[in-house]
Amino acid sequence: MLLKRLLLVFFTSLAFTTMAQIKNDYIKNWKKVEDLEKKGLTKSASAEVTAIYKMAQKDNNDAQQIKACMYLIKYRNMVEEDSHENNIFYVDTLIDGAKAPAKNILQSMQAEMFCQYLQNNRWKFYDRTKLKEEKSKDITTWGIDKIHTVISKLYKASLLNDAVLKTSKLDGFTPIIIKGENTRELRPTLYDFLAHRALAYFTTDENQLTKPAYQFKINDSKAFFPAAEFINASFKTKDTASLQHKAILLLQDILKFHLADVKPDALIDADLIRLNFVNQYSTIENKEKLYEAALKNIEEKYSDNPAAAEAGYLRAHVYYNRGQQFEPYIKTENQYEIKRAKELCEAIVKKFPKSEGGINCQNLISNINQP
Repeated sequence: MLLKRLLLVFFTSLAFTTMAQIKNDYIKNWKKVEDLEKKGLTKSASAEVTAIYKMAQKDNNDAQQIKACMYLIKYRNMVEEDSHENNIFYVDTLIDGAKAPAKNILQSMQAEMFCQYLQNNRWKFYDRTKLKEEKSKDITTWGIDKIHTVISKLYKASLLNDAVLKTSKLDGFTPIIIKGENTRELRPTLYDFLAHRALAYFTTDENQLTKPAYQFKINDSKAFFPAAEFINASFKTKDTASLQHKAILLLQDILKFHLADVKPDALIDADLIRLNFVNQYSTIENKEKLYEAALKNIEEKYSDNPAAAEAGYLRAHVYYNRGQQFEPYIKTENQYEIKRAKELCEAIVKKFPKSEGGINCQNLISNINQP
């Protein structure tokens, strides 16, 4: 989905909230940190942040604990050699001293730090000969499977205590979250926020992982069933390392959580993520027809909801792609598919012009109309 999602302000991306967003939480303390940082007094700033962290722990202020942790990591990056690798394991210390939901956020944060380390050092993992011993605190001894195992465990751990996460609204985490459009509707709870972060990892390509003989494959049509049926479907496997299997199970949990929502925007968004994922990786021969039918089901079930316009756009894109295969006198069965895509898009633009699906449809129409 091309939605602007909430983003945790990780130091891996060096994005920060402004002081105005803190809403009187430790304002004087953070102002002092800001002044020390401007003067280049990194160690003094770090000491002040440590004091904030201890106060936040005492006050049970999860958001300020996380914010302080982020700053501590930032300063360690500035003053220590090999800090990026060391900081990944330094987060273990912060996790050990935290309680849910702060602990969950730190685990998700550490998982992303491992992911970024992998992205930045991918060539090292490819060239590395697997050692007999993989030391727990020395990432230079790890193989590609080891790092993926650790990332998976961290993301799964970040979703434990889900009863707390599912009742924790994001309002209390304003100091560490950058707001985006539609985020409160699509990610209304801390569980949604963390679950979709984990999902973004689980839905990545698994080409780097060692493939067992019993590799999990999405070869069951139940993966395309309507949400109410999909959440109860069984997808068993002996391939415990499969990211795709973990993604399927997490999607079931997300959809189950939102199935009875009065406002179905979060449900529709997650369901479209699910259908795009299974359509991309499914090995079923007739998956395009199953995908098309599943999208149409969402359009019809939520016909008055602008969020469902995205399902219409995705269905139009199916027709557009089919139309690209048309060749005069050779492949004529898809001759009118682009026309079909254009007509569907025009109907969506007319009905929901300002929706994400409506905007995407307008862009597709412009593409079709180009000479």
